[in-house]
Amino acid sequence: MNKNVKIKKISIFVILVLIFVWCCIPPVNYNCKYKLNIVGPYGDDQAYHPKVLSFDDEWNGYKYWMAYTPYPKGDSDKENPCIAVSNNLINWTTPQGLINPIDEVKDSKNGKIYNSDTHILYNDKLDRLECFWRLVDDTTNQVIIYRSYTQDGVNFSKKEVSSISYSRKEHDYISPAIIYEDDTYKMWYVEHDYKVKYEESNDAINWSEPVILDLKYNDTKLNTWHIDVISTEKGYEMLSVAFDTWKNRNDMSLYYSYSNNEKTGWKKGEKILEPTKGTKYWDNKGIYRTCFMYEDGEYIVFYSGTDLDMNHGIGLLYGRKIEKLKKVNIDFSDEKDIKKLEKEIKTEKEDNK
Repeated sequence: MNKNVKIKKISIFVILVLIFVWCCIPPVNYNCKYKLNIVGPYGDDQAYHPKVLSFDDEWNGYKYWMAYTPYPKGDSDKENPCIAVSNNLINWTTPQGLINPIDEVKDSKNGKIYNSDTHILYNDKLDRLECFWRLVDDTTNQVIIYRSYTQDGVNFSKKEVSSISYSRKEHDYISPAIIYEDDTYKMWYVEHDYKVKYEESNDAINWSEPVILDLKYNDTKLNTWHIDVISTEKGYEMLSVAFDTWKNRNDMSLYYSYSNNEKTGWKKGEKILEPTKGTKYWDNKGIYRTCFMYEDGEYIVFYSGTDLDMNHGIGLLYGRKIEKLKKVNIDFSDEKDIKKLEKEIKTEKEDNK
């Protein structure tokens, strides 16, 4: 046999073997394969509506602070503001001495009064964490944004009214995303008609007149539902979830937009994450309120997910580019897996410097 012919046959055989092996490898069809193990005050691991802050140095013993609501099986009686802390983004616990939740509806009137939509920020001028959440009262048609703050992470102040609407059907404060910079509170939120609005304040009590953001999507049928906003060198960056019809509000995907200022020039929302439909993963129904951070050249994303049985949870993703987040195949109950992910995130951050 001619030597060249023999080499050619061997090459073809190797290529066919590689194609066969490649075809046998199952596709990576998960986002974050397992949800984070965040156990709330009611004993469940169905945390939802996260907002996470990062500190350069530990604040009261922890680098990362999270506000969230438990939401087991969509039970609004348990959808109350809670706090969790971590030093590695992965292992979360309640700060020692704190009793969650920091607020609870005493009489829900059969689910007509409930808390929702937690958010947290750091006021560097007063050196305190401020937790915000939304109370819906369908018996009076009111919506209230409450605030409670702490300087030690354990003892929270008596809640106070930050914003209030006396007619939810005319004015709502869905999923408030608030930052504190330049001695100013800056708040974005979703209105009852799904438009995103912006207000600002010096004290988080007396707010400016709202400005409507011109946030759009390629799919013109989409309605914005929950958002988060961060301030970066890019300007302001937003993550949003959106639905086409009301019945699909638990079947949403995640979108990204940005602008060089708070009010105008927002780019069209670009889809960056979808639920794992057609699988048995924990987020196979929909994506919900998601938050993110940008530190050391790395996006860190905490997303809410829901499965077909209406179980909930929070997943973790990361990446240099928000449009290309890395899928996480880590069992958060396995210490070896946790250390592996810690190393991967740390290495990528160091490579960014």
